[in-house]
Amino acid sequence: MTDESMANSAYTLQRLFYQLQTSNTAVGTAELTKSFGWETRHIFEQQDVQELSRKLMERMEEKMKGTQAENVLPHIFSGKIKTYISCINVSYESSRIEDFWDVQLNVSGNKDLLQSFEDYINVEKMDGDNKYYAGEVHKLQDANKGVIFVGFPDVLHLQLKRFEYDIAKDTMMKVNDRYEFPEVFDAAPYLSEDSDRSEPWTYQLHGVLVHSGDLNAGHYYAFLKPNKDGWFYRYDDDKVTKATRREVLEENFGGAFPTLNGHLRSPLQKKSPVLRPNSAYMLVYIRQSRLDKILTPVTRLDIPAHLRTFSPCPAAGAPV
Repeated sequence: MTDESMANSAYTLQRLFYQLQTSNTAVGTAELTKSFGWETRHIFEQQDVQELSRKLMERMEEKMKGTQAENVLPHIFSGKIKTYISCINVSYESSRIEDFWDVQLNVSGNKDLLQSFEDYINVEKMDGDNKYYAGEVHKLQDANKGVIFVGFPDVLHLQLKRFEYDIAKDTMMKVNDRYEFPEVFDAAPYLSEDSDRSEPWTYQLHGVLVHSGDLNAGHYYAFLKPNKDGWFYRYDDDKVTKATRREVLEENFGGAFPTLNGHLRSPLQKKSPVLRPNSAYMLVYIRQSRLDKILTPVTRLDIPAHLRTFSPCPAAGAPV
């Protein structure tokens, strides 16, 4: 393999997927991480999942420009969100629509995913000393300020904000609060009134990325559901095993471990509850009406010849 192909993230990602598809042994990620410009020392450092995801998307978009696949990634992974300030007593609104590739949701103060979405689109009232200046015609006005989703992508990436700055301790801390997320949820309530509703906005869980440990040290692994129906699998370094529903959901909600009698420890008990070290950090949902399109089986005829000519490389490097 040439140095030029090693520097091409699109090509190395193709090779990685090909190896995962055809190899019966563990597959290394050294080629892919090298294409990012990461040295050996970076491979063995803890990397942020969201940062890696965005870097990967940026590299893929760059390599797809000018090709037939130029708009494939935005079509699958990118949605649209509107930031607005809307006057209450006069017909005036200032707004802008932007693309998003993932949604960062607050864990602190929210019990579950749906409450986080409500928190995300929560409307702020601008009144009193904080009125909105709506130009020379309308002057100062009471207004509502907020964000609303215009459209969600076929594959929705949700980052759960498990790490926050603690003012009292003057440091970043991991949020170990219990936080639930469903297998299926309806995203329609978080869309603007004029959004396209020609088909349901129901999403099905297909990926749970887990962080186990604290801020400074930890381990990432993932639960993935590769098919429309069937099992989730746990992908943990070079081990892949079937996972139960409880392992995917309940055990990654965070919070306290249950006690022996099956109940959480009472606040009146002297001993503090023992918090789980592992909790979901990123969730991947797929729109149910697009599942067949997104999870299309890959046949040997779909694999480009330039990939089939290379035999899978031996496992090398640490998984990201």
